[in-house]
Amino acid sequence: MRAVNTAECHYFSSKEADNEFLHKLLVSVNKRFFQNRIKTNVLWDVPKGTVSLFIGERGPLFHPGDELYSVFATARTLIEAGQPHSAIPHLEACAAANHADSKLLLSHILKRIGDDRWQKFAREYNQQTATVRAVPAACYYSDSRTIAIHPHLQELNTPQFVLKYLLYHECCHQLIPSPLEQAHPPEFMEWERKAPNRERALAWLEKQGFPTLRTTHAP
Repeated sequence: MRAVNTAECHYFSSKEADNEFLHKLLVSVNKRFFQNRIKTNVLWDVPKGTVSLFIGERGPLFHPGDELYSVFATARTLIEAGQPHSAIPHLEACAAANHADSKLLLSHILKRIGDDRWQKFAREYNQQTATVRAVPAACYYSDSRTIAIHPHLQELNTPQFVLKYLLYHECCHQLIPSPLEQAHPPEFMEWERKAPNRERALAWLEKQGFPTLRTTHAP
């Protein structure tokens, strides 16, 4: 088990809820992980825009070798062959295992043949894949080279390791420019996965209701 640096677990005091405090953390992160290559400002400010926060229940993903993987594959083959009726029992078996895509296909097929059960599967699929729009905990603005950290974190007794993770993540956005169609390209993720205390920070943010890379539907 990794020893925890107690300084990383320090919380806010009233005098630390200012931009100077954030700047000191940024300087520390920049020096330690980026060799002072990052040129950016940081401030307490509500990030502009929202992201899709996943609030549904993730179902299973079938992999080759799984029993239901072949069952779902058979259903897809039957549908593509113009035999959707024959695919229904296979899809029902997968849906019983909480497989979202099977529920979606079932709702379409059953609606087409006038079977009222389509509403049940459509409702379950919608609940399982539900998202809401949420404001992220932090954001990087490339035009002004500024990192915004949500001021609500001042009120949540936020550990410093969470703030350092957020700063590291946003610094990665300056280091690895992201195209509009892909906010977190593979090269970005190679750097991002090296963030300090990443898993602990993600878990803390998710517990507080903030969207993270693990809970958002983002490009």
